[in-house]
Amino acid sequence: MSFTAEVPPEIKQKLSEALADDEKLIFSLNSDIGADGAYGARYLVCTDKRLHVLSPDGVSANGQPEPISVYMADVTELKAEPLVGSGILVATAAGKRIELMQYTNSLAADFTKAAKAVTDQVKDHKPITLEKLVEDEDTKRCDKCGRVLPSWTDTCPKCIDKAKVLRRILTYSAPYWPYLLLGVMLSLLGTVTMLAPPRISKTLVDEVLVSRAHPEWLLVLVLAMLGARVLTMLLGMARGWVMVWLGGRVTFDIRVQLYSKMQELTLRFFDKKKVGGLISRMTRDTDHLYFFAVDGVAEVIVNALMLVGIGVMLFTMQPLLACFVLIPAPFIAVLTSLFFRRIRSVYHRLWHRWAKMSATVGESLSGIRVVKAFAQEPREAGRFTSDAEALFSQGVRAERIWITFFPIIELFMVIASLLVWFVGGQMVLRAEPGGATLGDLVAFQAYMAMFYGPLNFLGRLYSWMQRALTAGERVFEVIDTEPEHYKDPDAVSMPVLKGEVQFEDAHFGYKRHIPVVKNVNLHVKQGEMIGLVGHSGAGKSTMINLICRFYDLDEGELFIDGVDIRKIRLHDLRGQIGIVPQESFLFSGTIADNIAYAKPDASREEIIRAARAANAHDFIRKLPDGYDSEVGERGSRLSGGEKQRVAIARAILNDPKILILDEATASVDTETEQQIQQAIARLIESRTTFAIAHRLSTLRNADRLCVLKDGEMVEVGTHDELVAKKDGEYAKLVKMQSEISKLKAING
Repeated sequence: MSFTAEVPPEIKQKLSEALADDEKLIFSLNSDIGADGAYGARYLVCTDKRLHVLSPDGVSANGQPEPISVYMADVTELKAEPLVGSGILVATAAGKRIELMQYTNSLAADFTKAAKAVTDQVKDHKPITLEKLVEDEDTKRCDKCGRVLPSWTDTCPKCIDKAKVLRRILTYSAPYWPYLLLGVMLSLLGTVTMLAPPRISKTLVDEVLVSRAHPEWLLVLVLAMLGARVLTMLLGMARGWVMVWLGGRVTFDIRVQLYSKMQELTLRFFDKKKVGGLISRMTRDTDHLYFFAVDGVAEVIVNALMLVGIGVMLFTMQPLLACFVLIPAPFIAVLTSLFFRRIRSVYHRLWHRWAKMSATVGESLSGIRVVKAFAQEPREAGRFTSDAEALFSQGVRAERIWITFFPIIELFMVIASLLVWFVGGQMVLRAEPGGATLGDLVAFQAYMAMFYGPLNFLGRLYSWMQRALTAGERVFEVIDTEPEHYKDPDAVSMPVLKGEVQFEDAHFGYKRHIPVVKNVNLHVKQGEMIGLVGHSGAGKSTMINLICRFYDLDEGELFIDGVDIRKIRLHDLRGQIGIVPQESFLFSGTIADNIAYAKPDASREEIIRAARAANAHDFIRKLPDGYDSEVGERGSRLSGGEKQRVAIARAILNDPKILILDEATASVDTETEQQIQQAIARLIESRTTFAIAHRLSTLRNADRLCVLKDGEMVEVGTHDELVAKKDGEYAKLVKMQSEISKLKAING
């Protein structure tokens, strides 16, 4: 339940008895864990003077009667502390810790907001307002249907305007309107030539075969029909060539826009998406847009013209028989409408199955070494089989709907055709003056068969449209996602950074209600080397992510050279930060290409100079093709130490002002580590450096060490200063690592 200014009836009486006359209710928030620790209702009520906790049964877990009330004047802090699968709201009041209530993780975000709002009021005198709490809610809902929106978009998938999506797909053809116009003209000419043969056949039957008035016309009329067919074929081929180019170009534009947009999206977006699913959008979904652009648009034009042209011919020839032709039309329209509603949801689920299977394949192949290392091939095959089975079932369901739909439509068409044969046949047999002739009936039947073709196409059109609309929704969802602010016109241009970094009261969590970095204050001077130390999960890599602005702070400030990092042009910021990660990622290509990745215009001399500084030149020179040697996918043809030195060379060539070393020597042997350390020593000169190291001994030369624990900075100082603190966190880490090293030496 979200924040509200009302309380439910079951606690209204209890609350009214607890409230003072001048006490004003600000908000209430309910928990889903009762006072006994089981699932149930419990309520937090905040007034301008007190916090109240109430349960419908009126008794807390420890037997203390409710409501539990705490005066705001006594509160120094209200915290939402995470537990396993749940959380607990804790107040510090009058120097005592008071555990107010528990809640499951589904409500953690709301209780975190409530705790922050109360703490801000008691510490900084920021008034609590219900409007502010509601405005800041992470969970967004659709204004139309009330459904929770996906966190990466402000668009409701259920309420997307289908016509708008269709128009948007078609707008990609606008820049190529001459080709579209040419395609329409060819379609128009093709329609005219397609309408000619039945009319010629009428003349052939009536004037040549039945009355035998003009037997000499036989060859001419047959050749005329042949010419019309050949011309129709040639016009169809020409139209196809034009539409294939147009459809391919439109799909190319969409793919380029989609891929370019993916490059601009935040890491938060990719945290919530699987790579295989995104690849599915880039390939399968855009393929469906291609088929719609090539086949769908062209066929819509052709069949629309055919319907109009044939309709005119039918009513011109025999109005009565034409009415029989139209008998199935209302039934087809109703069935198609019902079918469209049913198939839309089926296709949404089908696309979800495709994306899930693609994600499984991408994940499994990316981690194939781990799969083989733990002999889990059967398990991965089982995962894929499960996803493929779900896709198979959904695909069969969709196709069975189609298979059921079309025969019913065709049955209506057959009935109409038989009616025309019966009524038209009687008209021919009666041979009334001005009535239908045999040639009329033959031509009419030919036109009717052609007329039902476009009607039948409506069913296929729904298939194409539904696939295109579903694919378009998925593609446009990514394109419409808020990108990183690379092109922010108000951003400050900083082409040359000094490298001064300052955190002020920094708070951040990948999920806002679970903070990873808390209350961090750190001022790093230009050219200073900072070592980040702490247990796994302490927040070291998160601080690095914040400096690179892969994520933005939830609270507090982060300054680079005295400027708020959110106001600096992203290109200027990241272009002057160099990263050497623990597991270096190399792109498929040559070693030279990878070293020059951040500086594509670098000369071969600059590349070699960077490689020498990274102690990489010697091993590169020994390779068969030297700097032109292919590294393989993800650098698979190089060892871990070789990849790391290539990554260092890449950072050296980029000449960053801020250098980040994320456990750069954690996964290499001692000899390779020495070579890498020598390269790093050259790299950090005159640069602001943040280093995370697995081996604490490698941070001895750091100007300062910052020790993180549970996201908070608990110690700052030099190696010697922190070791001197016998009971300090850093001293404990050093002692623990020293004991582990001794054990390794004994066992070795």
